[in-house]
This record gives sequence, structure tokens and C-alpha cells, in this order.
Amino acid sequence: MKPGLKVALVVVLAFIVGASGFIGGFVVARVGTPIGVPKPVQVIESASTVGAHVDEVDRMLKTEALVPPNDTSATAGAVQGLLDANGDKYATYFDKKHYDFFSEDMAGEFGGIGVLLGEKDGNSYIVDVYKDTPAYKAGIKVGDVFSAIAGVTRKKWTTQEVVKRVRGEAGTRVELTMIRPGKSGVAGKPYTVKVTRAMIQYPNLDSKMMAGKVGYIRLGQFNAQATDDITKAIKSLEKKGAKSFILDLRDNPGGALDQAISVSSLFQPSGVVVRVDERGKPEIEHRTSLHKITDAPLVILINGNSASASEIVGGALQDYGRAVLVGEKSFGKGSVQTIKELSFGGAVKFTIAHYLTPKSRVINGKGLTPDIVVKMDQAKQADEKTDTQLKRALAEAQKAQ
Repeated sequence: MKPGLKVALVVVLAFIVGASGFIGGFVVARVGTPIGVPKPVQVIESASTVGAHVDEVDRMLKTEALVPPNDTSATAGAVQGLLDANGDKYATYFDKKHYDFFSEDMAGEFGGIGVLLGEKDGNSYIVDVYKDTPAYKAGIKVGDVFSAIAGVTRKKWTTQEVVKRVRGEAGTRVELTMIRPGKSGVAGKPYTVKVTRAMIQYPNLDSKMMAGKVGYIRLGQFNAQATDDITKAIKSLEKKGAKSFILDLRDNPGGALDQAISVSSLFQPSGVVVRVDERGKPEIEHRTSLHKITDAPLVILINGNSASASEIVGGALQDYGRAVLVGEKSFGKGSVQTIKELSFGGAVKFTIAHYLTPKSRVINGKGLTPDIVVKMDQAKQADEKTDTQLKRALAEAQKAQ
């Protein structure tokens, strides 16, 4: 597997602009995940009407239902129901157990099997398998989908359901039945493996010199170290002779808003990076941090899994003509989430704003269209010989010198 698709996650300034995160030993290419949350703690209380109605049903079920709900499941259902009521597809309730997982994940290692998950039409699939992890050794491949986990079979598994059942203590085993897509998208025969969970460690950035004095940088996630990591990579590659750069943001699901701004600032000297439209407030302009470190030509690679913070960076640098975008249309997540802790444990995540590019282009639901469209099967990223998107980006970076 080609290196570089390594992801970490962080929340800064209470904003989560990512579309994915580490959850229970997995990277989930759909849901944002915090390393911490802002204080003070926000407490969700029963509103006079809603709370009374929920209490009424709760009492009824506990006294008359054949199988009355326990407080834990009832709370989870009620809170998630409130979040779903607004039609916010990024709103999520994290119970205390899974919220505690996040702190472990953000420490840089976690108990899991070492895969990147994506989700389409309510069903999760393998986006990447980290080298030398339990999943890699078990033979799990990119594109495989889940059929059964620990003896439980379902037609569809959401990322959250997969994480909940597969995450566990390092050294324990979990049985997985996977289905590998065949040619023309036809599902192949299921296969079953027993995978021993392990502590997964991951880097977030990969860099190297490529032919024609081109410096290549692949960023997995806009975490707290993203700007520092890219800065170090640029300086190192320039010392090795780099005259232009490729910033590979394919499959990068986002991360922290302030990191998207500061990464953009490394390449763009001044101006608005992103516009944020928040409920009941004037539009906010987030400008560059004036920390530009290179004028070298830049090509940015994006695909359908490039989301949120990736789209902020790509959109800003495309608007200014600072970078050429190569690849396929991005995910189209132009919304900002916040995380609020709950007094009874756990947290909720919900949308508080939308963002626009410097030229006020709408990204949410539309995505970024590359300057040069190169369609490609995602699995071909595993080998530079078949990675036609990278080949085209390399040609453009060489030409721009």
C-alpha cells in the first residue's frame, strides 16, 4: 500500500471542519472527531415542552413496555432524535465510552486493526489499510466491505456500527467476514478472518522528492501539527532542490479550521482564506496568517474523499490562482461543526455554520471542480505506476517551474 494516507484529528477553537475522524481504532471518512472540546461545558437540559413529552413517554415505556428501555439506551435515543430533528446529517451523539476513545486516539495510538473507513449509501467500506497493521497482515484490502462482525451479519454496516464492534482492547481478537468487490462492481465471495487488535501508531504526513525537482507532500488530516509538518517538509524538500510542489489532499477528510487557514497561508501571502456564515451573525472573514514560506509553483491533488478543510485550502488557492487543482470533484462539505460536552458524560456534535471560498463560491453539496479533471479508480493510488492523477500532477508541477 502506498504510504501517506495516515490521518489524525483535532478540534481547535471549537470548530470541526473535517468530515472524518479516528473512532475506535478506525479512521471514519464521514464523522468529525475531537481531541478536546471548548469550555465551559454546555449542559443539555429538558426544555419545558420537549422535556415533558420525552419524560411522559419514558415513564410509559418503563411501566408498560414488554421490554422497557434502560436509561443509557433511552438517553442515547432521545439525544440523537433531537439532533436528527433538524436534518443535520453531521449531528452525532457520542456516549461517554466512545467519547473517551477519542482522547486515546488523539494521543497518537489506539487499539484497533488499522484501516481507513469510508461510507457510501449507509454502508462502510475500506478506503485504506495501513502497512504492517493487523488488518494488513490479515489480508484485508481496499474496497472490501463488511458482511459480519463478531458473528453478527447485516446487509449494511455504518461506520459508527463498525467502530463500536471492532474497537477493543489491544491483544483481543475479533472475527470479521468481508466481501471483496469483483470486476464491474459485482460482489465477490465472502471471506472470514480473525484479527488481533493492536495499538496503532500513525504518521500524518509523507514527503519525498520526485522527478524533475518536484517536492511531493501528502497530508492525511488537518490536525494540530499539520502546518508545522508541512513547513518542515517544504524546507527539507527545498534543501534537496525542489522547485515546485505537489500537495496531495486526496482522501483527506478535513480537520481543524485554524490549520486550514495556516496551511493556506504557507502559500498565499495575504487575503481572505474562507468566509464563515454563522446563524444570527455577520459573515466572518478568516484571513491568512501572513506566514508564507514559498513562492514555488503548486499543484494540489483532490478526489471525492477530499473534504472540508481540504476544500478550504484547495478552494482558496484555486480562487487566487496560486495552485492548479488536479484530480476529481471533491466531497462537498462546506459546513462547520462544534463539539459540546454533556454534564452526564459524552458529547454532541452539530452544525453551526457554513463556509464559502474567498470568491464566495458555495462548496457545501457541490464540491470543488479541479482545473484538470483526471478520473481514476481509487485503488490505483496504491502504485505510482498506475496512479494517473499523480502522473498528471507531476507533469504540471514540472511544467510550472
